[in-house]
Amino acid sequence: MATRLYIASDFHAAETAWRKFLNAVKLNVYNADVALVAGDLTGKAIVPIIERDGRYEAELFGVRRSARGDEDLARLERDIADVGYYSFVAGSEDAGRIAGDVDERDTLLHRLMNERIEAWMRLATERLAESEVPLYLIPGNDDDFAIDPILSSDEFTPVNADGKVLEIRGGLQLLSYGWSNLTPWKTAREVPEDELYRRLDELADQVVDPRRAVFMIHVPPHDSGLDTAPILDEKLRPTVSAGDVLRGPVGSTAVRRLIEERQPLLSIHGHIHESGGERKIGATVCLNPGSEANHGILRGYLVDVGDAGIELVQRVEG
Repeated sequence: MATRLYIASDFHAAETAWRKFLNAVKLNVYNADVALVAGDLTGKAIVPIIERDGRYEAELFGVRRSARGDEDLARLERDIADVGYYSFVAGSEDAGRIAGDVDERDTLLHRLMNERIEAWMRLATERLAESEVPLYLIPGNDDDFAIDPILSSDEFTPVNADGKVLEIRGGLQLLSYGWSNLTPWKTAREVPEDELYRRLDELADQVVDPRRAVFMIHVPPHDSGLDTAPILDEKLRPTVSAGDVLRGPVGSTAVRRLIEERQPLLSIHGHIHESGGERKIGATVCLNPGSEANHGILRGYLVDVGDAGIELVQRVEG
């Protein structure tokens, strides 16, 4: 009997998408045996909610929003969380001070990140308490190291698989790694290609049989069709030619080399939201679910693995 994997990635603090994912696992709408999340759990931006005389105001995507009373405020906070942003309520003076103080703003962002990750892990533990589907996840290159103790806490049931080779159902091994090659954004978990390859190659030495292994590596392989993104200039702006945004491969040569050499049964990636899809590198099926989590859309893949190999690859959306 085949083992079904349910795969998603790049939630980036988007509340609705995360809850959809947990509900899909809890209700087992896809008849999955294992759930996998391939990194980038946290968000990057804060939206201040300014309190003035019992009224609350915020700007979201250029639109002025207002709320009056606890119920309206809670709805506004949910709307901000659903697109993957964090919010805080403050008077205009405090909000202005925080906006102008880089250190204070960073401290607030990291506190809000940790609070949401803890809430997500607690919610996952509660929702999946009676589920027989284990959840394995990793942080991605955008995720700050401060969330690691939360992800690895014995208090929560999701398994932080980062940097490990684990035995999972179906007689499979899961190799997981959340770091990436160098990016223009100078994110938390990125290293040069040679160092990334060294780490991955050392980890892969623990794999007994690559043809019964799943590699969950956040960054996709270079020039695979799963890593196409806008080419940025030195100011991190998209490069435009003849009115079109230029795009090219931004994935990892180290990851591609690892896949070419080790030829796992399946490799799972994320990182480049707009490059969801399925490709093959040699005998390895490579997947990137893609992500529109900030629009409340949950993108994923189902993969059935039988004794003879992969029997089904199917995109799903919720």
